[in-house]
Amino acid sequence: MTVKAAWLQPTGQTREDTRLTLAALLTPSGQSPEETPLRSRPGIVPGGFVLTPTAAMQCAIGTGRAIVQGKDTKQGAYLVSAVTPETVTIDDGDPQYGRIDLIELAVIDDDYDKTGTTTAVVRLVKGTPSATPVAPPSGPGSTLPLYTVTVPKGTSAGTGGIAWTTGGYATQHWPVVALGGILPTSGFKGAYVGQYRDAGGMLQRWDGATWISYPKAIGGIAPGSLLSTGSYTGQYRDNGTSLQRWDGTTWQYAEGTAKILFGATQWLSGEQQTVPPNTWTVLNLPTVEIDDAAGWKSANTYVVPRTGWWSVSGQATWQNDSQTGMRGARIMVSGVGQSRTTWLVPAGNGAISVGGTGLMRLVAGDTLQLAGFHNHTAAIKTLGGSGYACTLTAEWLKS
Repeated sequence: MTVKAAWLQPTGQTREDTRLTLAALLTPSGQSPEETPLRSRPGIVPGGFVLTPTAAMQCAIGTGRAIVQGKDTKQGAYLVSAVTPETVTIDDGDPQYGRIDLIELAVIDDDYDKTGTTTAVVRLVKGTPSATPVAPPSGPGSTLPLYTVTVPKGTSAGTGGIAWTTGGYATQHWPVVALGGILPTSGFKGAYVGQYRDAGGMLQRWDGATWISYPKAIGGIAPGSLLSTGSYTGQYRDNGTSLQRWDGTTWQYAEGTAKILFGATQWLSGEQQTVPPNTWTVLNLPTVEIDDAAGWKSANTYVVPRTGWWSVSGQATWQNDSQTGMRGARIMVSGVGQSRTTWLVPAGNGAISVGGTGLMRLVAGDTLQLAGFHNHTAAIKTLGGSGYACTLTAEWLKS
């Protein structure tokens, strides 16, 4: 019969019938479209078949349960359990070359393997000594690798044996769960749309082509450190300082919910600055009033943290050192003065404040500075404190 059913016919159900039908409860292999319908994912039920060193050249493979897929697809999958630990003894090392041994779980079925034996075993496959040793091929039957053991040349109980605690063996098996279960592993393709896995603590879903991360439930706000690419348009993430929305291609800052404010001044009278004539001089602004994005990197430079439209204001206040010439203020973007944010007024009888506000399209990484200018014949000072201040402010408005 090409269609098999478990415990349907009153007589005649074979072991193969039982294995194939019970495999409906197992996770499909999924390694290729041809394998998915009838082949099951082999592996160890999490927590089983743990290797424990017991002597210099000996270890025990603990109890556990496993799925071993038959070599022939129509064999079905063998459900295996070890109810007592299995002892494995490693032969001494070759005097000239090292080798790699393989510990594997094997199901030998004479109906298919023609070995004269039908059994399930944990067995050691001894490798070949070589200058560049490799793990040996599996023995007869349907197999699942458990561990490889490195046996350096000359290794024996008398020389200290296998370096069990310092990398002398390597795990080769992988976990498996029942159909619909969440696999605690990564590094494999999904078998069906909607399959889930736990990849290093992150829940992922197979969409038919790739694994999609779900660090939070749909509609939840994910931590930005866990979500470099959005899963769907309209998803939100917290990037550490503000809220962002995935537009299908890139992360955009959520309008109206992620303001950035910055302001720095010469607030105290002791912060006044002497400025030479006839040159635009960057002004120091020692007092930071607000800096939402930690963009103030020195006493005079603000590093723009976000691309978009910004409202930028600058003001320079000058002492009454002289009543001749012009007084100016200018906002510099990445070291270049901007004509739209350059202001000049004539000196007068008293302190002079000059400045204004400009709308700018800035890119993350640009720098903002406030520069002052005068053309008096000698250096003059800004007026710090006393209700006056040289001030630079910036506010992000939108992307």
